[in-house]
Amino acid sequence: MRQKITRFLSLAGVALIAACSPKQQYLNTRHQAVNLTISDTIPADTGMVRFLSPYKQKMDSNMNQVIGYSDVSLTKALPECNMGNFAADAQLDAARKLQDGVEVSVVNYGGLRIPFIPKGAITKGRIYELMPFDNMVTILEVPGQVLLQFCNHMAKRKGWPVSGMAYVIRNGQAEQVLVQGKPVNPHLVYKVAVSDYIANGGDDCDFLKSCKKYPSSVFLRDALMDKVRSGALKGNTIYQDLQNRVRNAE
Repeated sequence: MRQKITRFLSLAGVALIAACSPKQQYLNTRHQAVNLTISDTIPADTGMVRFLSPYKQKMDSNMNQVIGYSDVSLTKALPECNMGNFAADAQLDAARKLQDGVEVSVVNYGGLRIPFIPKGAITKGRIYELMPFDNMVTILEVPGQVLLQFCNHMAKRKGWPVSGMAYVIRNGQAEQVLVQGKPVNPHLVYKVAVSDYIANGGDDCDFLKSCKKYPSSVFLRDALMDKVRSGALKGNTIYQDLQNRVRNAE
């Protein structure tokens, strides 16, 4: 018994010494960056091409579906553009189907991911290029004072697309802010449609996080496709010219 106890204590001592010994350090002593150019000079992996082919065909068939036509080209620009007006209108339409009383729609300029959509047929894939994110339409209850702060935030970024609202940018501040043609009342609460990304403080919109939110399961991308399918860009002159929703002071 004494030998067993002595052997146990000896092993425990070894384990204790091992546990207390400093761990070996591994340091990166040299680093070299190399640029690798991928081009069509590199032969394709035929096995991988065959493997992906049925998935690609299915994806192309889905994305190449024509969902509508446009009589005008849609262009992204600041402080106002017909692409932004169209997107903001589409979001407002979707929000009003969810709730009554929604007066304003705001789309962050950076959320529009392509600069141009030519007139003619518009495919499903083109809308995915324009709005690749899974952002959901969200309705906020925004006090008038916070709405004015929101407009100043947009003005500092040289203007964001809006619907149901208009403002003038002067020295990075919003002036002459109108909602449905009337000056904003700081004491009223307005229902504003935005993406869930903005509602949760994205793009430095932390001041909106305290507003009451009504989330939805409607993708902003789907709202855009519904607007195209409705024929809003076909035989409709509303998007041929700018509407002075957002403009720089003279």
